[in-house]
Amino acid sequence: MYRIAICEDEKVFSETQEIICTDILKRNSITNKIDLFESAEDFLAAFTSGEKHYDLILLDIVMGGMNGMELAAEIRKRDEKAAIIFITSSREYALDGYNVNALHYLLKPVDVAVLERLILSDYKNKFQSEFLCFKSGAQNLRLPVNDIIRAETVGRRVEITLTDSVVTYPGKLTKLLEELPRDQFVRCHQAFAINIQKVRELTRQSALSVNGVETPVSRTFTKEVQKAFLMNIRKN
Repeated sequence: MYRIAICEDEKVFSETQEIICTDILKRNSITNKIDLFESAEDFLAAFTSGEKHYDLILLDIVMGGMNGMELAAEIRKRDEKAAIIFITSSREYALDGYNVNALHYLLKPVDVAVLERLILSDYKNKFQSEFLCFKSGAQNLRLPVNDIIRAETVGRRVEITLTDSVVTYPGKLTKLLEELPRDQFVRCHQAFAINIQKVRELTRQSALSVNGVETPVSRTFTKEVQKAFLMNIRKN
């Protein structure tokens, strides 16, 4: 079951967010439980008691008493895995979200399409299989996701480099990335994507993986790759 907490001190916004989330989860056939909290203090009391655990937490930032950013810091002391999305009317705290490893920062009124993409990505990352399964020629392949180092477009197919072999994926790189955890696999070039957990050295021109495979990083994707690399360091 996918569990969501909404911490928002304005009832009209909390109820709207609940309706939006319920619709998204129902539309995607995801079993869920959504809890509403009117203040950071109410949430923290339930959270620290051990009674409540959440996969995703939607936080307003500007609230009476403890604000959402302070609450996020308390959450991170106890839980590194829960995804946090800030939903607020102010851009003032956007950069502070990086300090608590926030998944995203949304302005009110919420863009439903963006929130749906974030929820589905987080759900997939937490509950998807640890294996990538597909058919390549006459073979049915089942690859451990953590063994994948990088993927490279070659003609109309994609070559997947594993720790001990190379296999061919019969499709586009974009389609392959949809089947892999988005916080782990990052596009770094028009023709390449890397497993950020395998990268041990990063320059503006290349990413050096754990087994010495060097992969080009184009200017278009540099910032995205740097961000993913730094977030991975913080997590580990």
